[in-house]
Amino acid sequence: MIIFDTDMSLGTPGAEIDDGAALIFLLRAMGERVTAVTTTHGNTTLENVVHNSRRLLTYLERPDLLLGRGAAHGLIEEKAWFADWQAGYGETPPWPDETTLPLAVNLIIDTVRAHPGQVTLIAVGPLTNLALAVRLAPNIVPLVRQVVTMGGSLAENPEPEFNAHCDPEAAHIVLNASWPLRLIGLEITNQVQFSRADFAALPDANPALALLKAQADGWISRVESMGWGYGGCALHDALAVAAVFDPSLFEWRETAVSVTLHPENQRGITRAAPHVGSLVETAVSVDVARCRELIWSNIAR
Repeated sequence: MIIFDTDMSLGTPGAEIDDGAALIFLLRAMGERVTAVTTTHGNTTLENVVHNSRRLLTYLERPDLLLGRGAAHGLIEEKAWFADWQAGYGETPPWPDETTLPLAVNLIIDTVRAHPGQVTLIAVGPLTNLALAVRLAPNIVPLVRQVVTMGGSLAENPEPEFNAHCDPEAAHIVLNASWPLRLIGLEITNQVQFSRADFAALPDANPALALLKAQADGWISRVESMGWGYGGCALHDALAVAAVFDPSLFEWRETAVSVTLHPENQRGITRAAPHVGSLVETAVSVDVARCRELIWSNIAR
């Protein structure tokens, strides 16, 4: 069983596309295992994340999946980190639905308790929902099968990665909860790139792929303007899904990971700290060709 925790911004014009690509990949590769999608702050407002998630699940013909309303801001800070980017965003089209959503944290806790040892949590945004679950119900930790998260960076000269920077306290709690956890950092995900030509070749008939295709060009232009690359982009969050589908794509190393909480300009920096905290498995390399093929063959079909 899989719960996918996301700050979905596919559907917000100009915003990042990798959450959407990851969910498309997940539902096509392991759709029968997915139990719920939970939403969190991060790439855009929580309301936008909810609208975007509902839209994409409908496009993917999975409106039956449980959808949880998660945290609107970090555990301590209420700053909307996406606001630094929002000048380049368009208005998110609403997705009308009057259904009252369960709280994400309750959905996580209740599902894990009902299915001990069976639930994998794939977290691809700030880790606030998972941290709240740990704090409210610490007895679920040994009941979780595995946590797989895209976040942080263990590069030699690290800067704060966005997910960790949005809620460093949550990242600290989750990385030290002593549950089976695999972490795929930015220095790994950046190695697996997808080009404008890849996205341009996507079929238009499927509305989910049409949305991904339409938003990809603007996001790649944003990547280029930031000096992060040229002619393509990484689909960071899709690698967390790949790690669940086929862990052999990665080389893993066990270490503890520290999260810097202060000073302000260093909040969210992650470092390998072998003698401090709980041990987690961190990806130290990826088979780029195999990983890229796995992701794209599922998305593009």
